[in-house]
Amino acid sequence: MPRKGRPKANGLALHHRLYMMLQQQLTDGTIPPGGALPSEPDLARETRLSRTTVRRALARLAAEGMIERRHGSGTYATMQGAKKSRNEAATDAGALLSDLRAMTRMTVAKVLQHGVIATPPRILAACPELGPRVLLLQRSRTHRGKPLAVISHYIPERYAARFAKARLKGHPTTVVFEKAGLVPTVGSQQVTAIAADHVLSRELAVNIGAPVLAIRRMVRDAKGTLLDYHEVFFDPESITVQMEVQRERKGGRDKVHWRPVR
Repeated sequence: MPRKGRPKANGLALHHRLYMMLQQQLTDGTIPPGGALPSEPDLARETRLSRTTVRRALARLAAEGMIERRHGSGTYATMQGAKKSRNEAATDAGALLSDLRAMTRMTVAKVLQHGVIATPPRILAACPELGPRVLLLQRSRTHRGKPLAVISHYIPERYAARFAKARLKGHPTTVVFEKAGLVPTVGSQQVTAIAADHVLSRELAVNIGAPVLAIRRMVRDAKGTLLDYHEVFFDPESITVQMEVQRERKGGRDKVHWRPVR
């Protein structure tokens, strides 16, 4: 039975969320290089977590070289750890999300679901062209042992035979499409947030009901034929969406707006 007043979540989720919180503080300078972290008892009291959960999060940070634990003195942020964390946040995640082949090389995929099912009502409402039955292909990806994303593809049933489970190992779905002679060419995208269900909670190490970043894409070939409707889910604490914008003035004095730079 969980202790009264403590969050009701599995140990992995609590340990990961504390790890992410401390990693962010080390990255953004809240805890500067050489700065002391709160003691284990203080962290346990402030976060209302068990000492075991706190110890696991700190051990993970220490193993990655982000903190140094000095016997009899305390725990301190390292210069190397702060630099490493900033560099990884700025380069690795962006590269993985923008380059599917890089994502395949640098992440580990696990197939969660693969089979033809009745199209879920909310998916059919969002994309009626899918029809009453689809191939559901759902995979998770981890990067350096950390949860990165859960990707759910809803593929028209007529293409199901081209996506045998054995062919999916090690390949992004887009590459599998190309090998099958189906070339994704254009698409539309929507970014929103949803509450984590039991699958996302388990695979992304977040609490059930926690906000999760959702990217929804509808992909077509050059003739406009629908090939795929998919959703990519991320823990918002592990990803940053960044774009360059340019200020423009059109017309009168009040016609000023910001435009994304391509």
